[in-house]
Parts: sequence; C-alpha cells; structure tokens
Amino acid sequence: MSMDSGVYVNGEYTESNSEDHYSLFNPKDGSLVAEKIPIADRVDVDKAVKHAEAAFNGPWATFSAAQRSECLRKLADLLETRLHEVLLLDSLTTGNPVSLIPTREKNYIKNNLLYYAGWTDKFRGDYFPADDGIVKLVRQEPIGVCAAILPYNSPVASIFLKAAPCLATGNVLIVKPSEKGPLGSLAIAPLFEEAGFPPGVFQVVSGDGRTGGLLAEHMRIRKISFTGSVATGKKIQIAAAQSNLKRVTLELGGKNPVVIFEDADIDNAVTWTTNGILARTGQVCVAASRLYVQKSISEKFISQYVEKMKAASAGIGDPQDPDTKYGPLADSLAFEKVRAMISRAKEEAELVVGGNQIGTEGSFMEPTVFVNPKPDAEIYKSEVFGPVAVIKTFETEAEVIQAANDTEYGLMAGVFTRDITRALRVSARIDSGVVGVNCVSMMSVQAPFGGKKASGIGREFGEYALRAFTEPKTILIK
Repeated sequence: MSMDSGVYVNGEYTESNSEDHYSLFNPKDGSLVAEKIPIADRVDVDKAVKHAEAAFNGPWATFSAAQRSECLRKLADLLETRLHEVLLLDSLTTGNPVSLIPTREKNYIKNNLLYYAGWTDKFRGDYFPADDGIVKLVRQEPIGVCAAILPYNSPVASIFLKAAPCLATGNVLIVKPSEKGPLGSLAIAPLFEEAGFPPGVFQVVSGDGRTGGLLAEHMRIRKISFTGSVATGKKIQIAAAQSNLKRVTLELGGKNPVVIFEDADIDNAVTWTTNGILARTGQVCVAASRLYVQKSISEKFISQYVEKMKAASAGIGDPQDPDTKYGPLADSLAFEKVRAMISRAKEEAELVVGGNQIGTEGSFMEPTVFVNPKPDAEIYKSEVFGPVAVIKTFETEAEVIQAANDTEYGLMAGVFTRDITRALRVSARIDSGVVGVNCVSMMSVQAPFGGKKASGIGREFGEYALRAFTEPKTILIK
C-alpha cells in the first residue's frame, strides 16, 4: 500500500474509509504534485485510536526507560540517511527550500531526538518526609493516547518537536499533518517501527480541519498538541473542553516586537531582524515583524535594514534548487492573503520597499517593509505570515514597552542594547514567552518555548515538554 493512501495505522499504510480527498500543488509554479489525498473521517480516527490504546496498554507499556531511549536513538540514526528524501517531499508542496535540509532541519530533528532520549530515565517523581506519619510519593505518569496537529511551515520538524517528549514519557501519538504538507509525515512513519517502536505507538492520518476536529473532540484521546493559528487554536480548546477535558498545548501566532536602543550594535541588529523576518519567507510564528527603533539611530538602522531586505529578493527562487535561500509562500491562498494585507496597508502605512509579486507564476512575494503605520493599521496589529515587517520609532523606554505590549500576542520578542541592566529590565517587562537579548526569532531545545496571552497555552522544549505529556500521581502511605 502506498503512502498516498493517507492513513498509516498500526504499522502499515491502509486505505482511508473516507471518500473525500484533495490535491496538492507546488507553490513555485502551481504544478500538480499529488492528487486524491484522503481527508480521514471518523472511522479512520476511531481505528487509529483503537490501535493506539492497544499499544499503550500492551507492548509499549512493558518498555523500560532504557528501551524507550534506545528507540529514540535508533530513530535518530535512521534519519541520518533517510531524512533528506522525506524533507524533499514536503518542499514540493510547502515551498520550504531544500537548502534548509543539510543543516537547520536535520540538526534540529536529530538534536530533539537525542535530547529527549537522554531524558527517559531522568524525569523523576518526588518524595516528601513522613513528619505527619504519612509517606508522600509522587509519580510522573504518561497521559496515554495523544494527538498532534501540525503546521505547514515545518511539517516533519514539528513531528519530532512533539513526538520526542511524548514517546520519551511512554505515551502514544496520532499525528495529523497540515493539509498543505502531509507527504513527509506519511513517508517517515514506517521508520518508527524500524527503530523498534511497537505498531500503534506512532500513527498518521491525513486530512484538513475536519480531521483535526475529530481528534480534538475524541473521547478516548487524552492530550492534544497543536501548532497553528489563534483562530484554530480556540476551536481546538473548545472541542477539548466540551468532550473529555483533554489536556491541551497550543503554540499559536505572534506579532513579535523587537526593540532596538540607540546603543545597540546596529550591524548585529540588522542581521538578526532581517533573518528573523525572512526565515521560511516570513512563515514562522517567531518572525521579527514589529520593529521599534530609537529615533536617534532610526535613519541609519532603517537605511541598512531596507537595503538588506531589498537585496534578499535575489535569494528567492525555486525551493527545490539547493542554492535557493528563500522559497515561495506555501500556496495560492497564503499568497493572496498576504498580497491583500499589503494592498490594504498602503493606505495605512508608508511602503518603503517590496510589496510586489516576484515573476508571473507561483506564490513568490518580495520582502516588504512599511514604516510609520497608523496606530490601528492591520499590518501593524495582525500577524501577516509572510516576509513583511513594520517599523516605528520611539524616544523613551517607557513608551516602547507600552507599544510592544499593546497586542494580544505574546510569543517572541527581542531587545538590542549594550546595556545589560536595561536588557534585563526591559525583557522582564515585555509580555512574551521568549525574549532574546541581542538576538531574536530563535529557540533552544533545552529551554521552554511558548506564548503568553493569545499566543498559546503551555510550553514545548526542555523539561517543560515532559511535564506537558505527563500527569503527577500522589501516593500516600500510612
């Protein structure tokens, strides 16, 4: 059975029960990549849950921490030679440049697996003294059947961000990849059994929001981890609450502020902020999209920033070409959304570079910069998910902190200054789950990642991700 059957359940590809399907196209030119990708229905989801429960209560439950670690390490070894071909599949439908594969994608995935492979026998419980005549023990127990709904900007990498801590703690996982990029997720699934995981521990069902909704409302799924838009995250939280109060981790959007003070290293600030809006052509939740520059250096900074953004257009091209640095937007829908936002923004802010389609075919958009937006401009307030940045100037620290926090987002922020006291003071006052000092738009597998306010619930990475996939159980001994 080929992977385009759309469902990988209990260690094998199987035909979907659903008669609904869709086609996938390459965003560089609109050419057909795959057709009749199934939209998994309730029967498919129920079947996956049934086998997940059987694995969780059966062979997987007998694996020791050392055995789970061995499986994760074996999977990392398998990916050394197999990952490239899998990531090529996602490049065809999402526009992710293959130039990211040898370094960023491969290292990110491998480091995640090896990091959590080392945690399997170290995530401990607790003990409290029997000074009241009762011994108190605390066990960290796996939740059970978990589901992951993935974004389209990094489909395969997102699998391991969620799967590594999930499986390290003894859970089982059902993955629903983004409808824009399911091929890599389906192709990689058999490697889990090859690495030693029992059938049913890791499964994949393709589909759109309807399939995700079935997972979110399923009464036998105990945890759901979602990365995507705020609007969809709200729907998932509602479905989780109205079904069985399943645990939820939501990693949602961002309209991320970057504050550049007059004493900053301007070259460093320009490098980090341009990279922070151009990575994956701006289609990342941690994009450096709102820049606040102190007035005394604004002319110099904006000049250098605009020149670098203008020059970046030369690096945009065929995502399947290993020399291409930046690819197109993920599909025509994403492109039209960004183009429409840019068009409306021309009435509410000053366009200084970009704003146009590159070429006549495909979903290629010029790196774009607006300055001096109106206070309520859509381009200033809303997440674009494209290579579009907005710049405002400021004079005082109090003023810029208020402006940076005037949003319902709170995922990523940056502070650029040589004054470490100010850096610590401002980073403490910015409402954001992550703040970079003299850097921005980056994450570390060792440290928690996630947002405040509408940017999400819960944390991923580090020990915090292990907590998200376990429940503490207190045992009282008299």
